[in-house]
Amino acid sequence: MATGKWAKIGGVWKPVIAEYTKVGGAWKQVTSNYVKVGGAWKTIPVGAKYIFACEQFSDYLYGLDDTPTDLAGWPKFGGGITDPNDVAVDSDGNSYWACADGVRKYNLAGTLQWAFTGHGTTVLSVCVDADGYVYSGDFLGVVKKLSPAGAEVWTRTLGASYSVYALAVDYSAGRLYAGTGFAYDAVYSIVTLNGNATKIYTSTYGDIAGIGIDEASPTSLYIGTTGGYLLKISTGGYVYWGSGGAISTAVYNVRVGHDGYGYCATGPACGLYKFNLSTGANTWHYIPGGTACAIGCAVDMFGNVYGTWYVAGVSVRNIVRKINSSGSLVWSYQPYESAQWRGIAVTPGAKAAGF
Repeated sequence: MATGKWAKIGGVWKPVIAEYTKVGGAWKQVTSNYVKVGGAWKTIPVGAKYIFACEQFSDYLYGLDDTPTDLAGWPKFGGGITDPNDVAVDSDGNSYWACADGVRKYNLAGTLQWAFTGHGTTVLSVCVDADGYVYSGDFLGVVKKLSPAGAEVWTRTLGASYSVYALAVDYSAGRLYAGTGFAYDAVYSIVTLNGNATKIYTSTYGDIAGIGIDEASPTSLYIGTTGGYLLKISTGGYVYWGSGGAISTAVYNVRVGHDGYGYCATGPACGLYKFNLSTGANTWHYIPGGTACAIGCAVDMFGNVYGTWYVAGVSVRNIVRKINSSGSLVWSYQPYESAQWRGIAVTPGAKAAGF
């Protein structure tokens, strides 16, 4: 795999942090893999990762390494790319982008693999599973499943104008969860095989702006709302706990990490939030200062968190940041001050999606 190697142990993907080979009759520890990027062989330390983020002012799609530096062949722009909102990534570094013109897949070298334009309206959310199937949701409440080659498999309309702001797939259970808004605030459970959908939860706290999945038995969902609530619910819609007010005026992009913690972006509260899955209790809340809205959140295999911030217009606070597992800033990335960042993803991908 392009991002290092991973092994499935007890049903969970684990990073291979060292390998061994015999050199001159002695066993040596191998600390690097190799991958072809942009036609050239690159040395990739085991456990290295790639970050993908989109921003809407210039309609750029970025691919970064963890230094952070633009990957060869990135960023992508033009050619119909407009209004990017969300991004997903698989363990091979393929990225999937939700844009106004549909869904686009790029490989690690930045080469377009396919573009699906069958939505007919702006795509707001996207996710991918371990088999390469892609799920996308749009402004008018339509959810689609696309094949690994970008062909439509099925379409499900949840309701007229039920904007699909959040999608998350539970690979092992064959379920997709969709969060809607625009006055139709609910969570839907969708069978990935055929698209059959059932409403499992109706929100009284605003749009469903993020969904994270803990697939450990019993499977639980963690949802964030534009009304400032973070909630843990069952796959049948039972509320285990809910916290609001103290976190934010909005909760976006909820994620469950491989490390057994939850994460989210806290919107106008300007930060990233790490929480205990059992109780919702705060572990840390990173707030960089200023008034930038924290909108995007992604978590790698080691509990490092990557977030996007944006302010309309020119601002030094339009930034992508990496925060370590203890809640401390590692680096910031800002190619220019008018970058209004949105979605972000990091390899190998979401745990519940099978990566």
